[in-house]
Amino acid sequence: MRLAIGLVLLAALAVPAAAQTATGALSIEPAAPAPRVTLDVALPPPPAHRLSGFGPPGRLAAGPDGSLYVLTSSFQPSPYGILPARSARIEVLAYGPDGRQKYRTTLPVQAGVGPNGFNAESLGIVAYPSGRAAVFLSSSNQGTALPQNERAVTSIFRLDGGGAVESVTTVSPPTEVAGGYFLTKFYLPTADEGLLVAGGFGPNPFNWWIGKYDAKGRLDWQAGPGPAYPEDVYGLALLPDGSVSAIIQEVTQVMSQSRWYVARFGPGGAPLGRASFPTLGTSFARLPGYWVSAVSAFQTAGNPALVRLGDQGRELGRVPWPYDQTRRMIADGRGITAIACAAAGPLCFVVHASTEGKQLWRSPAVSASDIVRTADGQVAAVVWSGDGLSARLVRYAAP
Repeated sequence: MRLAIGLVLLAALAVPAAAQTATGALSIEPAAPAPRVTLDVALPPPPAHRLSGFGPPGRLAAGPDGSLYVLTSSFQPSPYGILPARSARIEVLAYGPDGRQKYRTTLPVQAGVGPNGFNAESLGIVAYPSGRAAVFLSSSNQGTALPQNERAVTSIFRLDGGGAVESVTTVSPPTEVAGGYFLTKFYLPTADEGLLVAGGFGPNPFNWWIGKYDAKGRLDWQAGPGPAYPEDVYGLALLPDGSVSAIIQEVTQVMSQSRWYVARFGPGGAPLGRASFPTLGTSFARLPGYWVSAVSAFQTAGNPALVRLGDQGRELGRVPWPYDQTRRMIADGRGITAIACAAAGPLCFVVHASTEGKQLWRSPAVSASDIVRTADGQVAAVVWSGDGLSARLVRYAAP
């Protein structure tokens, strides 16, 4: 599974300048103050199970009331390691703002099991103001439980406010492609308790794809798949008027050239235009009126940077950034919060910064796989142990 590669910023005033190493990578010097930790709870696997991998972002969601929802995938290892696991589970763990567990629900997943659990290529959760939640899951397996034999399985699970599974809807593929499945990483709740999903579709490599489902799991509209491959969606945002803005990387059928676009779609999915721009990195966050992109060290001949991008594809400005790689980024008020790392790793941090390049706070070194902003402006993260076998739900607040 792919991790979204995100974005981060330079502490221009309160932080010493980043030092250049002999290899050309930027070293990370002491930066902003550490945030306050307002919640730290373990995410325990079921008995005799272990948690499975880091996975892509999308497994953490925040409700309007401050509740937090975490998707965990776990498995009971086989005696020989390479055989399918003895059992596998995908669970939704819901916590109130005070950290008390509201419920723990095992989803009725119909998918094949591999050595590390269910063959889930896409897994994301969203939360609604009503207290309900929805989960999107797509598997890549070809031999699965009936009635989906010889098919990849994609399902939308809907949970009520108490964690009970209200419905399970099987989602049809966007095109009839043998062995096709979704590889998505953006999951947004919509005002009608629907679900907006984006990423790729195909048997691998993938075409870009965006889909909007209603509250019953029916497809309202879709954009894509793209004309060639490999393609992807690198940014997705719902705008105040109900339209959708997206960052799309597309491959032309002639000469297989990669093109990047800021694309917009109406509330019903009608294309409203697109503007091309030069490649700026692979992680984007939407702020009011523009996009922000982080360019990591491996994506540029120069130094990492934070770039502001207008809807017409014009670069609005950039600042340097002292992190070699940014693996995940979200909009956070009028700034951003990101999981940013040193190239020599495994030093990674959860960093909150302004778009002018000022770091406002930075966590201690962590292995984090996802971050989300809560309604009161705090940031929750799924943080993993050094061996990757256990995880915690941690919430940060400004110092």
